[in-house]
Amino acid sequence: MNNKRTFRLSLPSLEGGVWGGSVGPSVWLFLELVVITIVAWVVVDPAVVNLYYLHLPKGYDSERLVYAEIRGLIHSEPVVGDTPFGSKLAPWLTERLKETEGVENAYCYGLPYNIPSSRYSTQVSVCREHDTIYVACTRFEEGRHFFETFGLRPLPGSPKAEELSEQKEAEKGAVLSESAARYVFGTSEGIVGRRFTVLNMSNNEPEQHWTVAGVVANAQHQRYSSLHSMIYFPSYSDMTPNFIMIRLRKGVKPQKFVDEHAADIMSTVQTPFYRIKKMEPYEELLHREDLRRELPQKTNISLALALFFLANLSLAVIGTVWLQARRRTEECGVRRAFGATRLRLLMSFLSRGALMATASVLIGCFIYFQYAYSGYEVYDGWESFKMYTPEINYPPLSDQTWVNHFWPHFLIVSAVVYIIILCTVLIGTAIPALKIITTKVTDALRDE
Repeated sequence: MNNKRTFRLSLPSLEGGVWGGSVGPSVWLFLELVVITIVAWVVVDPAVVNLYYLHLPKGYDSERLVYAEIRGLIHSEPVVGDTPFGSKLAPWLTERLKETEGVENAYCYGLPYNIPSSRYSTQVSVCREHDTIYVACTRFEEGRHFFETFGLRPLPGSPKAEELSEQKEAEKGAVLSESAARYVFGTSEGIVGRRFTVLNMSNNEPEQHWTVAGVVANAQHQRYSSLHSMIYFPSYSDMTPNFIMIRLRKGVKPQKFVDEHAADIMSTVQTPFYRIKKMEPYEELLHREDLRRELPQKTNISLALALFFLANLSLAVIGTVWLQARRRTEECGVRRAFGATRLRLLMSFLSRGALMATASVLIGCFIYFQYAYSGYEVYDGWESFKMYTPEINYPPLSDQTWVNHFWPHFLIVSAVVYIIILCTVLIGTAIPALKIITTKVTDALRDE
């Protein structure tokens, strides 16, 4: 009686590699990866775009700012003597605050949206050669250290920040961001002193001629947005300011400053009619405003869905690949018996997995492309398509990023999806493959 074991293995299976002779399960894995690619596009797209907007640079040092609010006290007595009141309150507060240890500068203002990173933005119509364009704008209180406090950096050829803050509304000198300068004039160099026309500055004076007083580096005017094209118009106000932005010296931490000095400032820097009622790091105000607009929640939800998808994707791929790899244990034992090295077997596993992942992603992305491109339209320079674009207040055309253009958007997110699928398949393949190729040849040959 012959007790020797007979191996039912053909040469085509050996030559076909690790997945040879397992066409059926491989086809199912391939189809599974195609479906996973389509689902990955839907899940990953919002996560990638939200992370991109979240990490856009502000363009100014918000970590050195402290925010304060001014409260008016009710008195029936008239204002007498040198009591600071109305527009006189701003320089008085600034000087008192600058006497505090750690304070570099301060900016007093009346409206909450006339500062960078505001949730509001207004637009003006600007004449550019033979057409009219729309540019976001903001007003700053003249003579109150706006540019120094926020650290908006003038470009070479422009006056210093102190001089830009002293611009007068009556002199019609406006400050443009670098992006706005290129949008209006086609360049940001050598435009100081040039004139431009604003059509809808106010209802009373529909057309105004302004002069470029200076150009500053781009700063983010809205959170979670690529809006950088901004025209800063000086404005005179004799009203009492309602808010203060305090700029700290380098090395001074806002929270520590508030803990150590807020109580003293609120008790000493006051008049019979006004006092500072609240102080906090500006970053906290931005974070609270983001929560009100549910921006972090949307980002967190998109990231949580992406992570949940990745976890389930990994388990599904690893499980499917494990079942297929277990069926090739005996074959791997035969190949090792004929001299195949463990490294060669591992590379065979990984190369087949990479090839299958690449092919499935190409087909899956092509299917999603048909859906995304079906809604593609172009109007006024804007591209509309069925991919994630969260900006509500559209920036000028000069501030559009890859998110706003179909092909860069599609290719970047497709590349991210491909990397995710490829890494998952390779990891899911390597785990069972390493276990199989390290199994003793005799044990592998006995495996059914």
